[in-house]
Amino acid sequence: MNSLFSKVFIIINLFISSQLFSYSVAQNLKVSVITIGPSQEELYSAFGHSGIRVIDDSLGIDYFYNYGVFDFDQPNFYLNFLKGKLLYMVVKYDYSSVKEYYISNNRDIKEQILSLSLNQKIDLFKYLENNILEENKYYSYNYLYDNCATKIRDVLNDVFPNYIYYDFQDVSYSLSYRELMDLYLSYQKWGDLGIDICLGVEIDKIAEGYNTMYLPDYLFSSLSNAKTTKGEKLISEEINIFSSRNISINHSFFGPWETFFFLFIFLLFISFRERKYDIWYKKLDFLIFLITGSIGFLLLFLWFFTDHISAYNYNIIWALPVNFIVAFFFFNKKMLNQLKHYFLFYSIFLMSLILLWNFIPQKLNNSLFFLILLLLIRSFLVFLKIKKILTLKFI
Repeated sequence: MNSLFSKVFIIINLFISSQLFSYSVAQNLKVSVITIGPSQEELYSAFGHSGIRVIDDSLGIDYFYNYGVFDFDQPNFYLNFLKGKLLYMVVKYDYSSVKEYYISNNRDIKEQILSLSLNQKIDLFKYLENNILEENKYYSYNYLYDNCATKIRDVLNDVFPNYIYYDFQDVSYSLSYRELMDLYLSYQKWGDLGIDICLGVEIDKIAEGYNTMYLPDYLFSSLSNAKTTKGEKLISEEINIFSSRNISINHSFFGPWETFFFLFIFLLFISFRERKYDIWYKKLDFLIFLITGSIGFLLLFLWFFTDHISAYNYNIIWALPVNFIVAFFFFNKKMLNQLKHYFLFYSIFLMSLILLWNFIPQKLNNSLFFLILLLLIRSFLVFLKIKKILTLKFI
């Protein structure tokens, strides 16, 4: 009986506290969306960040709800990360510490005050407080559909269904998810290459206005233009809290384009030398096709065994997994005839890929052109070399 009375007392106390809270914040509660500008220090920070701020000076409340948090100590974290089963969570921080952190990292901070009624603010605050509970705080992260920015869009839709209407007249409908990403990766060339190799055709779909909000800047502009069912603007005020200082960013001279170009020139020289002196740098070809085959196995793994957005990846044409196996056949004279046919067909695949570069559904990274061209040259030369060896063998 005592246990029952205790539970009833707690429930009544929570109800009264909730009502007192609603009354006490009547004039002071504000809810806003915070947008953090991009940083080129790391790949993960290149797209910016978003969060929700709840503030009431009279109660000493100033919280920042962050949906972009993951925990390295989660069970099987690295295995789940590799498989694309990324478990993120929402965490409540003290806003002042968040603000100081991003200012110290020279990141833009912008705030959009939501024009909501008292009851709407309270409903949103309760939703967020419920969301940070241990049993509710985790969610399955997705680069495009479920990240720190889209969670804010979806939270607003959950709390205020059919209340917010977005006007996308200022948003381009002609850019794909990949092309929108590229706008933020001008200083992250190797990261851009990794994304372009590992992610498949799904990110080449056109990102219509609503879906552009997977990027914090586009969430910001979408909220700026949004209206409510009352015909009022959703954002009552926009505040520029901190503007980043202009700091020169060191460009790495050897980006993917430069690296593959110089590699192409070097291997072109090697190829001319081979033809001139009738030699074969077999170990070099072994290394080239071993590496490309390894990349192919990685793409197969991402495609079929993970939840990453890696299906239907046209990079598999040049990074054929079979290359890995074929590389070992260079040292087996009994396999030369099979190798001859393989490298003839592989050369045809590569030539077709180059000719259809602008027509395939997937936008390939431009720096790969030189890599694919050198693969074409080396594979065709291997075909010619083996053909000559077999011809001399039967003379």
